[in-house]
Amino acid sequence: MSPIIVKLRDSADICMAVNVLAMACLLMTLPNLGDAAISCFTVTNDIAGCATYLVNGGSPSGACCSGVKSLYSSTVSSRADRITACNCIKSLASNFGSSLKSSSVSGLPKACGVNLGYTISLSTNCASIP
Repeated sequence: MSPIIVKLRDSADICMAVNVLAMACLLMTLPNLGDAAISCFTVTNDIAGCATYLVNGGSPSGACCSGVKSLYSSTVSSRADRITACNCIKSLASNFGSSLKSSSVSGLPKACGVNLGYTISLSTNCASIP
């Protein structure tokens, strides 16, 4: 069997090839959670409006709480989705480093009027979420 050889014509082709390989590598590192229907892309979009609150504290914006409520309704009936969302949030949180306020992370659901029934923190073992 011969290897597949692709001729890259210009820098745009090279850039596209690098992006495709990078995305493939990222997708391969995601945990296999069986029946999880939610994606990290969805989780990221849902909580994107919360970045300012998670770094600065204060009160979350309406857009932030709308996203939190959307994420909650997307995960309330599926443990696999809750675990996926938790892992995605922890992965996103690692990008913020020390600028993220842990009290804002754990307080976000309550600040938006959502009762998860469990606590989210930077040290949460996502596999233990009910």
